[in-house]
Amino acid sequence: MVDSWTETMTARERVTTIAETLSEPRNPNWVAEQADVKWDTAKKYLEEMADQGTLLKTEDERYYPDPARAYFDHLRELIVESDKDELRGELETIATEIEDWQAEYDVESLDELEESLGDDSLSASEVRERRRVARQWEENKQYRDLFTTALSLYDDVMSLFSPHSKPPDGIESAG
Repeated sequence: MVDSWTETMTARERVTTIAETLSEPRNPNWVAEQADVKWDTAKKYLEEMADQGTLLKTEDERYYPDPARAYFDHLRELIVESDKDELRGELETIATEIEDWQAEYDVESLDELEESLGDDSLSASEVRERRRVARQWEENKQYRDLFTTALSLYDDVMSLFSPHSKPPDGIESAG
């Protein structure tokens, strides 16, 4: 039988897990309820995370993940956990998927696909499918930008690991 998370995680770990996944600012009461901790415990750990720069705090004392830090953490993770060929492969996959959509919907851009949603000849299911593809296309554009940035910074980041220091997670060399 699997123990509940209150039995397998500390209060700090539960608050951190909740706080790092917030999609909108939340107050300590809400976080405390979700993490199954007391208000003062949630407040203490949220304040620590804000002091460390992991979270931002609104004027009305609600907390949310720092989007810039989350972006750079994700970028760093991509660089240290991937080699250049893997990043290039992801870019190729995205390009292929976009090319497939361009051919399938006879459009050159995401804007053209979105404009086609108003075509009176499309059924409701065709409009829904195009909306779904438009969301995926937008997401792919964001990932393409992220992978491109990771690839452009790859050598610089990996060079920060001197011969005397080991890159995280067993990364051996810039690929």
